[in-house]
Amino acid sequence: MKGNGVDRGRTGAVVFVVVMALGGTAAAQQREVPEDTVLETITVNARKIIEDITGVPFAVTALPSDALEEAGIEDTQSLARLVPGFNFADSGLGFSNTINIRGIGSASALISPSVLYYVDGVPLPVRVFDQPLGDIRQVEVLRGPQGTLFGLNAQAGVVNILTADPAEQRGGSIGVEVGSNGHKQISGTVEGPLSDTVSARIAGTLFDDNGDLANYLYSSPGTVGSVESDLRARLYGTASGKLVAAPSDTTKVTVTGGWSRDRQKPTTGIWLDDPGFPRNAFNPLPETQTETAHFGLTLEHDLEWARLTSVTGFQHYETELEADIVDGFIGTAQTGLPGFALQMPGLNVRRIDEHSNQWTQELRLDGETEGGTRWLAGISGLASTFDSTTDITSLQLANGAYRGRIDTVNIALFGEVTVPLTERLDWIGGLRLSHERKEFEGTFRGRNGARAYFSENGDEDYTFATGRTGFTYALADNMTAFATVARGEKTGGYLFYNQFAAMGMPLTPYDSASTWSYEAGLKATDLGGFLTLGTSLFYNDTSDEQLFTFNPVLGRFSVLNADTRSYGLEIEAKAQATETMAFSANLALLDAEIDGGANPAIIGNDVPYAPVFTASLAADYRRELDLAGLSGSGFVRAEYLYTGSRQIDPANSRKLDGYGLVNLRAGWQKGNIDIYASVENLFDKRYVSSAFQAGTSTTGSAVFAGIPGEGRTFTLGARVKF
Repeated sequence: MKGNGVDRGRTGAVVFVVVMALGGTAAAQQREVPEDTVLETITVNARKIIEDITGVPFAVTALPSDALEEAGIEDTQSLARLVPGFNFADSGLGFSNTINIRGIGSASALISPSVLYYVDGVPLPVRVFDQPLGDIRQVEVLRGPQGTLFGLNAQAGVVNILTADPAEQRGGSIGVEVGSNGHKQISGTVEGPLSDTVSARIAGTLFDDNGDLANYLYSSPGTVGSVESDLRARLYGTASGKLVAAPSDTTKVTVTGGWSRDRQKPTTGIWLDDPGFPRNAFNPLPETQTETAHFGLTLEHDLEWARLTSVTGFQHYETELEADIVDGFIGTAQTGLPGFALQMPGLNVRRIDEHSNQWTQELRLDGETEGGTRWLAGISGLASTFDSTTDITSLQLANGAYRGRIDTVNIALFGEVTVPLTERLDWIGGLRLSHERKEFEGTFRGRNGARAYFSENGDEDYTFATGRTGFTYALADNMTAFATVARGEKTGGYLFYNQFAAMGMPLTPYDSASTWSYEAGLKATDLGGFLTLGTSLFYNDTSDEQLFTFNPVLGRFSVLNADTRSYGLEIEAKAQATETMAFSANLALLDAEIDGGANPAIIGNDVPYAPVFTASLAADYRRELDLAGLSGSGFVRAEYLYTGSRQIDPANSRKLDGYGLVNLRAGWQKGNIDIYASVENLFDKRYVSSAFQAGTSTTGSAVFAGIPGEGRTFTLGARVKF
């Protein structure tokens, strides 16, 4: 990544505004907005029933597959930039990236996130949520507590992913991409009917990237032996399948399955104040391998008076990490020792080995009475095993291997009704009763002067209620106002790694976190035949939020329960200005503060990774365009993405600067042929996604490490459908 220290964010904004203004003027001169233009109705599955998005009593952002492709959204990081209030922090390790919605969510790799991911009705394990999105029909981001219908770990919201269904006709597609840093990707699908009642779809993707961050290896004190820009290299492959059978008019069976393998050479932190930033000095290089497998079975049956749905899911993953604990540049800042002295093979190596299996089952009924009341009721169960071993080898310090195992069982009863009080006014009421049990075992075996053996165990039971109530009012056929009150909760538990095990100090469980959320908003579609609009105001009161803290004196991390509150405003809009020009925008204003808890030193501080202001602006221009004598459709998309400044920890020890990114995408389509090119981070903006205090220097000053954002990248791709 390059940079000359000049902040070009404002320049990017000016360029973007000028492009939109000129494009909008030109398009308006070509054609006025047709009087009979009608925008497509947006339907979602946000309450586990298919409904118009305007009827959902909370904020939802829905992105169908074509919108995902147009914006180049492939993962959580790119998704978060286009959803107001959705905040993402890259930790360097894909299984430990952190997210929050509206300032609710733990900024920690060792605590479950407060945002739950669902794929085709099956919840994902919390450690593998941030994988490439894959073969998607639609992504829905539900903001605010979703404990009523989704339950476990949905305190802040839910990302509901719906995969693509098989087509009615046989066909498929194949696509290729090449780009910066040796980026190469090939993907394909095959789909169609297998019989009169059965159809299937198979999809696969393989991509490779050479990395973009330099790693320095020293051959002698003060002498650099080699520099390789291979950090953040990645080789990823996935295959998935979906089979849909309709044995009768009243029964539908859907079977899904998939597998993926992800190999990376990630950075685990770069010294932020290094004059040569960004660079690392690891020996050995960090390497991770993650393998996942999943299976789902959904049965839907029409009982005439109700619809019965059964969703069965199984998820498995395993992750291996081997990494140099101390980066040479960070270590030099901490100790004053030269990088060569910190790069001896085997000096400080960390190995992590994780395995997890998760089984889920949900049964539910939904229907509608003659009076128009819509209802849904069900029962769900989850059983998971999580096993993690962290083995630290140090030639200088006491060390050893710690193995933590957590078994979780969750059972819940839930239901929700939507009752029409008048022709325009509906009341919504929902409740979920959950019981969860966690059993924990930890074992430490030491070496090199550490305690020889230490074991600990514990179990915790949680019984709690979550839910929501509120009203929707149809101001017009295409405009609805809503107001709701919701309660969400995320259970407490144990960290799966004990940094004090070598000293014989047992872990203590942290408490559950709960949120009361108050929200009001307005949703409208097809306003004037060209505008879709969504706005919401919210206030969140969270008790015992699970904050991750660092003690620079002891060099240890821990979980601190503290009270927080957050409030703000979100706006998202899309305007079809003409047949050829469309604009979209969203913004979020957020004030999130720690306002209580056991540690008075942090009261009044900002909640980590909760920027006061985030926004995105996009302009899409599409028109008929001849290319090499072939008639087709050309398109251009320009977007400006802004993320405001944010604190990195509850102590507010460092604030990361805000940044703006400009992305461009253009292409040409004719029938089944699609050719495109894109450039992301057009002005090669230097920014930091996340950071942490890595320790202190010999003079007592703080040493900070973090994860830099990706610099300017180019991509060229093509896709053919057959």
